[in-house]
Amino acid sequence: MPNESYKLWHRPKPMNVLYNEDGSLKKGKTHEGFYTVKNKEKYVGDPSLVIYRSSWEYSFCKWCDYSESVIKWSSEPIKVPYYDRVSKLDECKKLGLDPNNPKNWNIRYYNTDFWIQIKKPDGTIEKWFIEIKPKSKLIKPQPVPPNSPLKVQKKFNKEAKEYLINEAKFAAMNEFASRNGAKFYVFTEEQLTKFGIIGGKFDFKNNKKN
Repeated sequence: MPNESYKLWHRPKPMNVLYNEDGSLKKGKTHEGFYTVKNKEKYVGDPSLVIYRSSWEYSFCKWCDYSESVIKWSSEPIKVPYYDRVSKLDECKKLGLDPNNPKNWNIRYYNTDFWIQIKKPDGTIEKWFIEIKPKSKLIKPQPVPPNSPLKVQKKFNKEAKEYLINEAKFAAMNEFASRNGAKFYVFTEEQLTKFGIIGGKFDFKNNKKN
């Protein structure tokens, strides 16, 4: 299952690209880096290639590492093919091609953020694939009036494209998980707070929730 080749080609950006000289994060950048695994016997894959691509992902890595509920875990564990029906819309329009014909879609690969084997409070054990996303990314963008400023239209087009691509990714991942006896969840700030992963509710020293 470990997807190490992807991580070797998508290493975190150098520090000087992400941070200012005073250590602050540059505008428009997100926290990313390598997470140092403490409990290596729990990690599936190369523990030197655990990459977080946001502060939320870093907190999730830490939770997986220390939580007694998480028996095994892995980061960016697998790639799953999906149909991108959006990226070639302009090309189809120019060439007079049918955008609804699968032959004119791009086949891309989705690398979900995490896989965990978790022991639930009732003692049952489940396998989960996890994607971490802000809740705002799951809200379907509403079309803007045709006479809206170009800047507003471009913003809508960008958000709509991202939403549709995520929808295709999640559908492919959900199907893959079902076929392999697992479940797929998208964790937003709501789930991360509920589990105590963000918000300071998890006692990492004693490996339990406060």
